[in-house]
Amino acid sequence: MAEVDDDSSTSEGSTSAYLRGLQVIELLAQGEMSASDVARELGVNRSTALRLLQDLEKADYVVRDAASKRYTVSMLRLWSLLSNSRDHSDIGELVSPILSAARHQFHEAAIFAVPASGSMVYTSFFPSGQVIAVTERLGTVRPMHCSALGKAFLAALSPDALDRELGRIQFEGGTPKAAQGPIDLRSRLSQVQALGYAIDDEETYLGATCVAVPVKVGDTVVGAAGISGPSTRMTVPILAKAGLWLISATQTLGKV
Repeated sequence: MAEVDDDSSTSEGSTSAYLRGLQVIELLAQGEMSASDVARELGVNRSTALRLLQDLEKADYVVRDAASKRYTVSMLRLWSLLSNSRDHSDIGELVSPILSAARHQFHEAAIFAVPASGSMVYTSFFPSGQVIAVTERLGTVRPMHCSALGKAFLAALSPDALDRELGRIQFEGGTPKAAQGPIDLRSRLSQVQALGYAIDDEETYLGATCVAVPVKVGDTVVGAAGISGPSTRMTVPILAKAGLWLISATQTLGKV
């Protein structure tokens, strides 16, 4: 196929650029790509693809990995557009009954989050009915290296996927209890793998504790589900009980 470089300043050229930008986002939603990959899929030359990617990166719709020089969709940017949608994803429909049951069982907030550029973004939140409780909202972003949700997600990845994710983490935010670098985090992830669940013991915020497990659909890790509450109530026995409960509750999703 002959490559076309449409840089026309006419309205037709502008419309084409807008459509191509949307096409790029759709492509990256399927997985990370290089500028050459995008050029090949769109049937344009690499310079055109790179210009589109750079424009989208400036607008925070895509993120470039400095090491691999490949691009991915930025969920942090897109979530605000999706959060008001009346539609619910299949994953949300699968996880929501579990979160509702978790809240009923433990009387604490229940959360589902997905990864986005080294962070975890809340896509479902079931608040606690207690007077003193952890209060969040849809679209909340938490650092991956210190949150139980982030550690649960990371611990379930393959070694190669884990290496890529660790390359995106800035190790910013959290309390002094949080992991201070990749070596520290890898050590903590080994503990998560041994237990089957992750704990945020005041690593994100002092006074708040969370327990979480990875959520898989089939063999794919799609995010993490957790139960969060004040540290005074989330004692070691409660965390262990909640962690094992979450493991049991989410196992059925692997058979979907």
